[in-house]
Amino acid sequence: MMISRRFKAGCLMTLLIGFCLGIGFVFGILAQQAWKKKTEDPVFMKWAAMKQLEKLKPDEAQRQKFEQKTDKAVAEMMTFKGQAMHNIWDIIDRTCSELEQDITTAQKDVWSHIKPQRPKNSQ
Repeated sequence: MMISRRFKAGCLMTLLIGFCLGIGFVFGILAQQAWKKKTEDPVFMKWAAMKQLEKLKPDEAQRQKFEQKTDKAVAEMMTFKGQAMHNIWDIIDRTCSELEQDITTAQKDVWSHIKPQRPKNSQ
């Protein structure tokens, strides 16, 4: 049985389309992760806020006031984020302590390997 050129071309095109979709999906995930990391940056937060405020066409005195208030808000958000992460790890540590009371001696070795560890910078 002979396979036609049209069939071969169709199969190759299908493979090419599938490959391109896979590559696009991977690059999309990578780009989304990079964007997420960038948006958590305080400099980016200030830039984005100031860009929105520029639509008001402020004069120089207003722009200075906007910058001061934006800097204060960004600093407050970063402080809040740090406190939230600290509180989250307090809850995780408390839960781990409660779980340690219920595990057997044989399970303690495995638990020491799988127990969540607080990041060094959040203590």
